[in-house]
Amino acid sequence: MTKFLGNTSSIIDWNSVINTVADQTPGYVGPRHSKEDDIVGIQEMGRLWDNAGYVLLTEGGNAGWDMFFPGKHFDQSVVDAFSNFVNATPLSCWISRIHPGNMTPWHWDCNDNEDKYRKMPNMIRLTCHMGEPQVGHVSMIEDSCLYFQEQGNVWQWPDRTSWHGGINCGFTPKYLFNFFGTLR
Repeated sequence: MTKFLGNTSSIIDWNSVINTVADQTPGYVGPRHSKEDDIVGIQEMGRLWDNAGYVLLTEGGNAGWDMFFPGKHFDQSVVDAFSNFVNATPLSCWISRIHPGNMTPWHWDCNDNEDKYRKMPNMIRLTCHMGEPQVGHVSMIEDSCLYFQEQGNVWQWPDRTSWHGGINCGFTPKYLFNFFGTLR
């Protein structure tokens, strides 16, 4: 079950973080991997997306998102403050941005470190809503739908590999801070 952990707005100036990344070129436009990559879960995801008719942004569609990383696009102090708030050691953190009209198809976060992550105890997956509540900014995690979230709200996912998706049918970019880590 998705669990509300609290609000980080008193310790992180999310508007400032958004302003820092807003005009930057993202590290990449997701998804980073193609359906041919030899990574746990990628081939299955590719088949599901193809069968459903999704078309990636890079191929002229609307399935895609921007990715920003600490130390390159925004300051590591954001990760440090967030980690202290949730009492966890970060393993992977990033900011995702979905532009109006775009979306992330239903997926779980397949990645290069899957074999290592599966062996780690006490691993958690968290999301923080960085922007002010906006119409059309929707996040779904398993059977939970998070809509019109207060800026700074933090949600713990049922599992690091929980299936999820998001959509921006609003008028402004949707920003989320994403976190994999281990409980301290």
